[in-house]
Amino acid sequence: MNHSLYISQKFFSLWGEYNVENNAGQTVFTVRGEPSITRRQSVFDDSGKQVGELHKVLLSWLARFEIDIDGQPAGTIQQKFGFRPKLELEYFGWSVQGNVWGWNYDVRDAQGQVIAQIRKEIWHLTDHYAIHYDDPRNRLPLLLLALAIDCISDSSAMANAG
Repeated sequence: MNHSLYISQKFFSLWGEYNVENNAGQTVFTVRGEPSITRRQSVFDDSGKQVGELHKVLLSWLARFEIDIDGQPAGTIQQKFGFRPKLELEYFGWSVQGNVWGWNYDVRDAQGQVIAQIRKEIWHLTDHYAIHYDDPRNRLPLLLLALAIDCISDSSAMANAG
């Protein structure tokens, strides 16, 4: 994979704030969570313009998130019930394979080809994640997908704790 995004969660962020850097260590996106009954995260480019958003659908039995890119609906991701938690994507014809709850999974296109690898990086004080991909056009959609999966994982953890 020729390109990478690196997400580093800020240590004392109450609602979830993340800087997203490229291979050169430059911040290319900032992600900000908002206090809301429907968990919401907004993505801003390096000029401060909002370019993406995801939010939880309130009246859904299992966690379901809608994803918007540049103010337009781009798709949904939803947790499915089963012995092993699964995800259902309606998002560019993509699918995920691997350990999504452990941040160690691949994203595949409609033909089954791996278009990205998403991994958790260890040896940091706060959570760090890497998205490795080839096609630069997929940069923002992959980031939003990874954030939505993280939100679903958090929602599942909270439900299991309660």
